[in-house]
Amino acid sequence: MKTLLTSFIILSSLFLFTGCSKTADVPETKEARVARLLTGVGNRYWRLSKVYLNNAQQTLTDSQMKYTKTYTADPSNVDPNNSKTGSFTNSDGYIGKWKIISAGDQLYETFTNNPAGPVANYYIINEISETLLDIEYTANMRSVREVYFAY
Repeated sequence: MKTLLTSFIILSSLFLFTGCSKTADVPETKEARVARLLTGVGNRYWRLSKVYLNNAQQTLTDSQMKYTKTYTADPSNVDPNNSKTGSFTNSDGYIGKWKIISAGDQLYETFTNNPAGPVANYYIINEISETLLDIEYTANMRSVREVYFAY
C-alpha cells in the first residue's frame, strides 16, 4: 500500500511539473521559413519546369528539361536570428553557397567552382512553397524567371 501511494505521488508530481513547464517558442522568421522551404529537411531537389525571358515563356531545351538544383542547409543554422545559409549543386556540375537576404525576399548564390572565378547571382523570390520555387533575376537588361518544382 505504501509503495502504491509513493508511486501515485511521484506520477502526480511528474504530470504537474510537465504540465507547468514552459518552452521558449521562438517564432520562425521569414528568412528561416524560406530557408526551410528551400532545403526541406536537410536538402531538397528542384527540377526546372519553366523559363521566362521578359515575361514570355520559353520552350525548354532537352538540357533545360533535365536541369536540377539541390539546396542543402548549413547545419549551423540553429539560431533563428542569424542569416540562413547553405550550399548547392546543380546538374551542370557547379557548386556554390547560398544565403537568404533582404528579409527573405532574395536569394544570393555564389558559384564557387567556376573556372573563371566565383560568380554571384541575386534572385528575387517571387514564390516559394514545399513544391514550388519561382525566382527571377536580371541579366543583360533582360528579366529571367525560373520556375522549379520539388521532387
